[in-house]
Amino acid sequence: KERLQRLRNFDDASKNALAYLATCVFREDVRAAHDARKLKILSAHVRDHLDGKVPRQNDVATLARWDDEDAREREDVPVGKFWYDLTHSTDKERLQRLSVFDDASKNALEYLATCEPRKSKPRGRRAK
Repeated sequence: KERLQRLRNFDDASKNALAYLATCVFREDVRAAHDARKLKILSAHVRDHLDGKVPRQNDVATLARWDDEDAREREDVPVGKFWYDLTHSTDKERLQRLSVFDDASKNALEYLATCEPRKSKPRGRRAK
């Protein structure tokens, strides 16, 4: 603390740099923000295009804004892998962070928890 106090009193540039760094987001919060955006997009996709069924592990979709807020529509977005990794992770704190990140993420998690999984495609000769 004493060291920070000396830096604050050193010069205006140091004072401004410390003020800027205080506004920066921690790396963990950045990951949670990315996960929250993907979770909200997935929730809307499940509601609007999958009849309320969560995707299978290998399912892909065409979605916009998946990689970042300004991203255009992209094909083959691995929505099933995202959902599988999120719900089967040993990092249970990841789900906890999302549930308290914001109300939209909490609502998306609650909605997806009520959805049933999509059924597997029939395979073999007699599959129709």
